[in-house]
Amino acid sequence: MSSIWLPSSGTLRYSPPLGRGGHTRCDGGSTLWWLIVDGDPELGRYLRQQFWIGHRRTRSLQAPLWGTHVSVVRGETPPKPAAWKRLDGATIAFDYDPYPQETQGYVWCEVRCPALLDLREELGLPRESQPALHLTIGNALLG
Repeated sequence: MSSIWLPSSGTLRYSPPLGRGGHTRCDGGSTLWWLIVDGDPELGRYLRQQFWIGHRRTRSLQAPLWGTHVSVVRGETPPKPAAWKRLDGATIAFDYDPYPQETQGYVWCEVRCPALLDLREELGLPRESQPALHLTIGNALLG
């Protein structure tokens, strides 16, 4: 974890569709109980470019299907669904660590945002998500 945290913001999007507007994932799951924060596309492009440069121009990243985003709820049915979509389209500020990490081909930056954790609690979910809040910036490509 770095000691540098940078500010950003994004738009809350509940039950984000995949591809042509459907909610069925390739693994058979659904995106109906997902909540993401759409991040700044330019920030995503910048961080992917920095990743490429940092890897001596040998490793490229593909943009995520939903673009640069923070996953807040990942298929968890909320015990308090009345709060679902209450803030759809709202803008929320968060801080991110600009040093990317990689897990199984996904490249991401750690995120801090008490307001998103409060939102999880309002839905009746555990405050901390598993995995923890992070800004997905890309998927690693070979080459």
